Amino acid sequence: MTDILSYLEIPLIQNMFIATVLACLLCGVIGTYVVVNRMVAVTGGIAHTTFGGVGFAYYVMSVYAVSWMTPMIGALLFSIVAAAMMVICKRIDELREDTVIGTLWAVGMALGVIFMCYMDRSVLVPSSYESILFGNMLLIDSVKLRIMAGVTAVILAVTAFFYRDLRIMTFDRIHARTSGINVTMLDLILYILIAVTCVMVANVVGIIMILTLMTIPAAMGNLYSKNMKGTMLLGTFFAVVLSMLGLFISIAMDTPPGATVVLVIGAVFALMLAMRKLVPADAR
Repeated sequence: MTDILSYLEIPLIQNMFIATVLACLLCGVIGTYVVVNRMVAVTGGIAHTTFGGVGFAYYVMSVYAVSWMTPMIGALLFSIVAAAMMVICKRIDELREDTVIGTLWAVGMALGVIFMCYMDRSVLVPSSYESILFGNMLLIDSVKLRIMAGVTAVILAVTAFFYRDLRIMTFDRIHARTSGINVTMLDLILYILIAVTCVMVANVVGIIMILTLMTIPAAMGNLYSKNMKGTMLLGTFFAVVLSMLGLFISIAMDTPPGATVVLVIGAVFALMLAMRKLVPADAR
């Protein structure tokens, strides 16, 4: 136990824990909208599109020497464009949302591979596919951590500002329209919030495992609370506690942090569901 705690004195390990807490705060809040609105597929489509942005950033940095186009900025660019396209396509009756999601999902991943294939590796060595797709928390430096903290504060502030309208739209879109709420604009805001959250969470668990942190803690909260605020609070609590547990297990067993966090969250969720099946509804 003493050996494990001694790791907390290492700056990179400290950054890992702080970044995980920031990601959990976002997932507890934004993940609630994802779960309640049944937008898991939307989130998956946006999350995988970010890989195209990562590849694009590496290509532009290495070939055109555009130093400010970092992988995080590239991922943000692609995810926001994907979010906007999904909202626009929702207004077109001939297009099914799942078709749009699948197309963006596949094209985003394919573009990432193509861009990284044509980048100049003599100028810039990219992160491995494994760290991009499955995360590498030890790559989170102090600069990236400050960016994550600032973006987290902005997302939470925007969510708080639009909380009332988002709650109305979540439970009754027709009532939202008749109340004078611009549903299309609010949809765009929500999709962009999800897109930016996906990019922040990708820094912790990678692109492939975003859905776990974005949906399972909020789903856990939804098991024990039927109102929005309660689900957000419980979802954030479950995300932080289980992620911390996963990180400590990762340090103790020398396993990949992101994957370990995902497995811990998934295992506890499965246990919760099993217990609810075993315990009668009137005894809860």
